[in-house]
Amino acid sequence: MTYIDIGYIILELLSDVGLYVLAAYGEKALNTKWRLCYAFPMFFSVLAIALFGFEWSLFGAYAASVLLLTGFVKEEVKLRQRSTIAAGFFVILSVAVCLLNPRYRGTDYVKQFQETFAQMRLHYNLSEHKKIDWDGLYQKYLPLFEEADKKQDKRKNALTWQAFSVEFHDGHVTYTESVEQEAGNDYGFALMTLDNGKTVAVNVDKNSAAFMAGIKNGTVITGWDHVKIEEAISAYNEKPAAWAHTFAVKENEDFYCALLVAGTGGECVEVSYLDETGKEQVVTLTRTGKYWERFKDTVEVIDQGAEISNLEWRTLGERTALMRMRFMNYDTEQNFDQMSEEVRTKLLELKETGVVHLVLDMRSNGGGSDEYVKALLKLFAPEGKHVYAYDGVFDKETMTYLKDKTTGRYLVGEQESYQGENLWSHGDIVILVNANTISAGDHFTMLASAFPNVTIMGFTHSSCSAQGINGVAMGEHMLTYSAVLLLNEDGTVFIDTDETRTATVPLDVKIPFDEEAVVTLFDEKEDYVLQYAKDFLRKKEE
Repeated sequence: MTYIDIGYIILELLSDVGLYVLAAYGEKALNTKWRLCYAFPMFFSVLAIALFGFEWSLFGAYAASVLLLTGFVKEEVKLRQRSTIAAGFFVILSVAVCLLNPRYRGTDYVKQFQETFAQMRLHYNLSEHKKIDWDGLYQKYLPLFEEADKKQDKRKNALTWQAFSVEFHDGHVTYTESVEQEAGNDYGFALMTLDNGKTVAVNVDKNSAAFMAGIKNGTVITGWDHVKIEEAISAYNEKPAAWAHTFAVKENEDFYCALLVAGTGGECVEVSYLDETGKEQVVTLTRTGKYWERFKDTVEVIDQGAEISNLEWRTLGERTALMRMRFMNYDTEQNFDQMSEEVRTKLLELKETGVVHLVLDMRSNGGGSDEYVKALLKLFAPEGKHVYAYDGVFDKETMTYLKDKTTGRYLVGEQESYQGENLWSHGDIVILVNANTISAGDHFTMLASAFPNVTIMGFTHSSCSAQGINGVAMGEHMLTYSAVLLLNEDGTVFIDTDETRTATVPLDVKIPFDEEAVVTLFDEKEDYVLQYAKDFLRKKEE
């Protein structure tokens, strides 16, 4: 029980005892003002309901306060005493109900889903663009929320919201509550598929039975739990709700898909692999715990960025410098002019010292302000005016963005633009991205890709999720979704993928995820993507 309800119950019980004693005293005093005391519990109950909400499990305590009004109406001593005894019984009964009722002070998860769903259906601005089947989603997820509500299972509710979010393939549709995913069992290693189509072990625990059997980082896995590895991966490729993270781009999701398979299986799993001679071997592995931690750790190794703070610089030799861009926010006051001036000063300083190449590390950039994006873009953009994006035209009466009746495209509203300064025309710029480079990070990547000296590279495309967002608060947590429409000049949606989930932000160089990448990342513990970028710039000079 909550401390507030415990306090309320104690107050009720003390009132019962006091009113029982008062019944005899009030008769001797022969003063009708004492009858008002029997109305006080009712006052306390109304106040508690007003402040903390009605709770069905406390209905007996509420009823007890009503029962005590008998003493206000009737001055008979025995009647008053009996009513206080009965009221005490109802209060104690309420305590038992609170302790036994799983829905005590619970949340109506079904109502929460229905209200959030209705609001999102009305305001989600990519419904047509992504061809969202709202009725199908409602029918699919309502029973899951009903199950969570019945058991007041907070974890299941959170997992269901996360699974629901993934269905939109939109990086801006997210449920903010963090909860450990049901990723399956750990057998001592994770899986990734190389660019050549082979699936290999990665992040292998050197103390595991798998390692003792000869499975190392880079060992080719051919079968999993009596199924060919290609079939096992293909099966999970059709289960979007299995993901803890939304991938707007199908190619990005495919890149990580083998990771899910490594957690499948029961107490034991049979794994087929190629030994060092190329001969297929089979080993039965016993689970060592939950797979979720290894899953997360593997993603962190692959998606790693330079371990320095936002807008911090690092030299990569005499002619190359790196700037880390973790997110698109500056300080609490959002002094973007000050930020832009600081970066401008640094760029001019680097030019003076002979630096020619820049690496902008935007891996896992979490997004932020478009004003931040413009404040940085203008430094690198060619001189002159550059269009950022266009706002959609919103009709408040219909609560929709208006479309051209002839073309079927959205009507274009106010233009956002900026003036380029061309501070780095003398050298090359490499922008590093991954599948978690999102929102304003997508904006920067997309717009900078048009500059003649910029190369975008990474294992994967960026997220390709770029619309303005809104959210529905659900207690301490929130469901965010795309709501503010950003457009290209022709009225098409700015950046976000449609139902085909095809990447929309250019990737000039797809860094190969191959045997060398696996060794560098998981054996040598080095940043392969950054190494690749440095080699790329070195070769351009040769």
